[in-house]
Amino acid sequence: MRLSVISSLLTGLLLFPSANSVGESLETGAENIQSVQGSQSVKLESQLPSSESKLGEIKASIQAAIMDSQQPFSGSVILLERGKPLLELQKGEGISKDSRFVMASLSKQITATLILQAVDAGKLDLTQTLNHYLVGDAKGDNKALKAVVAGTNSSANALNPGRYDERITLHQLLTHTSGVDKLGKANRFEPGSQFEYSNLGYSLLGQVLEKVNHQSFAEQVAQFATRYQLNGLSAELGSVAAIHTKVPSLAVGLQESEVIAPSDLVLDEALLPAGGLIASAPAYAAFQQQLHAGKLLSAESYQWMTTAHTEIQFLWPNMHYGYGVRINKDDSLIEYSHTGYLTGYMSMTLHYPEFNVNLVMLENLSLNLNDRARVFELHNQIRQIIRSQLLLAKASNV
Repeated sequence: MRLSVISSLLTGLLLFPSANSVGESLETGAENIQSVQGSQSVKLESQLPSSESKLGEIKASIQAAIMDSQQPFSGSVILLERGKPLLELQKGEGISKDSRFVMASLSKQITATLILQAVDAGKLDLTQTLNHYLVGDAKGDNKALKAVVAGTNSSANALNPGRYDERITLHQLLTHTSGVDKLGKANRFEPGSQFEYSNLGYSLLGQVLEKVNHQSFAEQVAQFATRYQLNGLSAELGSVAAIHTKVPSLAVGLQESEVIAPSDLVLDEALLPAGGLIASAPAYAAFQQQLHAGKLLSAESYQWMTTAHTEIQFLWPNMHYGYGVRINKDDSLIEYSHTGYLTGYMSMTLHYPEFNVNLVMLENLSLNLNDRARVFELHNQIRQIIRSQLLLAKASNV
């Protein structure tokens, strides 16, 4: 799949869009964040007895929802509390605990983590511009270009086909507020002025990582998986059919249209950082557990990742976006989430820090987008099951 083709895909279906539209210093950082979260850990222990029955109800209800769903389902689900599996469910032909899936937009959380690790290592500055890392700082006497740098001429960037808008920062790419368009094109809007989900933005973050780490993005993911013992996480290139011959545990994606048939998905370098990474449900759950336990990032970087930087419109109300994570605090229940949709694959992850509860749901069947309410019905149902029981547990501890 050529870049021109993937560009259109990157503006579409990796993630259900809005209605409008990660060094040595890490070890010290892990200790810092554990100390910051220490009081919360005590709270978790004290809540466990009163929430135990609610967790049991969550497990039973999720299992029933999936097994009794009126919609076709093929995939793997894992529910953990404090890193301990409470539910591991697989459904579908050939699906097992070790099955791997293309994660779609859950890949963004890995990319954001790699960016922040580079920040912790002193290689990146989130306030620095995209062009600084990809093509170097603006030089010469080009008055139009200097005007863009100064923020006085937003249209001048169109005269520079080898550069992106000079105002775009890494922070804006991480939060989908950059407005970035294809190389050399004028920006879609003033950087930082609004939210617009951008798969292209995360693809560019992958290019930044390749520049500063002098390695391909795929190699960086492989090293990341080895370092943190995330067996089952990888970055592969090629068609799903070809990858399956090399990685037999990869569940071949199925797409629902008039009939259910194998998807024609091809993973290339542009897609990997935004939605093309592969993982098993236990591997992604292990990543999430380490991330939220403070083992991957410094305390400061983790705080930036989980800060609500911008409000967004989404299938679920009252949502905000951090770095590769959606944030909701309705009813004082903190929720970090993300979902994904790619031809042949769907995904969802939920994390509730107050209870240290994680859910990872990876599917190798993408339902027909002609009825989006139907497509995401099971995701919505499972989220509501977890939220309702955790809110009851909170109420019982008041």
